[in-house]
Amino acid sequence: MKTISLLMGEQIYQEGQVFDSIKYFGILPFPDLCLTGLTYFFLIHDKEARGQAKASTISILVDENHAAFLYENMKDLSIYFSETADKITHDNYLKDSKEFMVELLEKVDKFVSNVNSPISNARKLKLLFTGLDASGKTSYLRAIKQRYSELTGIKPTKGIERSQDQMLGQSLLEWDVGGQLKYRQNFLKQADLYLFDTNLLNFLIDIRDETRYVEALEFLFQILNIFRSFKQHPPIVVNFHKADPDIKEDHELTKKIELLKNRILENSKDFRVKFFNTSIFNAYSLNKSFSEGISLMSPNREILREQLKWFAQEINAQALLLINENSVILSDFSTNKVSSQVSEMSAPHFQNLFKTFSEFRLLKHNTATWQMDNDIITFYKLPLNNIDVYLLCLLRNQDTEINNINQLMPEFKNRINSLIETYL
Repeated sequence: MKTISLLMGEQIYQEGQVFDSIKYFGILPFPDLCLTGLTYFFLIHDKEARGQAKASTISILVDENHAAFLYENMKDLSIYFSETADKITHDNYLKDSKEFMVELLEKVDKFVSNVNSPISNARKLKLLFTGLDASGKTSYLRAIKQRYSELTGIKPTKGIERSQDQMLGQSLLEWDVGGQLKYRQNFLKQADLYLFDTNLLNFLIDIRDETRYVEALEFLFQILNIFRSFKQHPPIVVNFHKADPDIKEDHELTKKIELLKNRILENSKDFRVKFFNTSIFNAYSLNKSFSEGISLMSPNREILREQLKWFAQEINAQALLLINENSVILSDFSTNKVSSQVSEMSAPHFQNLFKTFSEFRLLKHNTATWQMDNDIITFYKLPLNNIDVYLLCLLRNQDTEINNINQLMPEFKNRINSLIETYL
């Protein structure tokens, strides 16, 4: 329980003013018990407690081999948890908390008995990439995977092309959906096969083809309505694609994008939607878009960010960025917008340099440091169980901060290890 409380981060609530802001979920392993838990973090008002509040959690535990059940049903279970936490927070929790927990147990038991999907041993992460024909879906996917030699001579996707990747120990099933009218019609007609149990929708709009904006939005809204009929609300990433570097600052283009955003937001209020301007000629734009989609599927993204925030405050860092082996951004924290952009754009380059130095055995330890005029970049490889992640730190030019990092690194690794293990 102490470890779980630490994962809430070093929140400042001593004045009792931010109770409602500390509410988030996470999926964490309980390795000593061979269990995995869905945990809800919240605060209970208590005038006699330190800070006038008690850090609290509600957890449901399942066999670690059935952890996929928690991921697939997190949204429904989280509603029950949140309702129970509100009752405990606003009522006399010492008197009635047992009654509230019994009610929660009955709701969960009923839900499990009526769940549509069976409890499986492996989570299935299904990523859909769709949009109209010629919107750039296939080139987007190939550029993300750095298959640059295949970007020329791309032919229209016929039907659906499936591929599989590994990330943080999980399989990502990527479905590239053909955008020609006949394929879109078949896609919508067989939605129970193609759309059901989607974990993430990546929708691409060719921002240069204004004549097809209405058609693209109509297709997107049809997909959202089908999701609603399934009572499923996966996160949505909308890419305004082909916003190439030579036109991305164009005033008229910016106005068109804002109008499209507003139309989409009006029709997707019950979904989590993120927008990005992307181009295969801007690797950063693709990585940012793809990373955000991966992050939206993680139940631990908020808790992980709290740990980066804690570490940044302890070492006086301007920015921290955590990436995986393929430069996908897992989490970040920065003190300002400029530091955030600098760290995001430069991290893949520092990672390539780090790997080059390691390959030629120029590094004695899993760290490298770059000196600039007023700042320092320190880059760390963090082996966590069977997963390697990388941490970029943007610091002021002070050797004391690097010494502080080295002292606190073991604790930081211990804090994030379980969060990375259950990130997806």
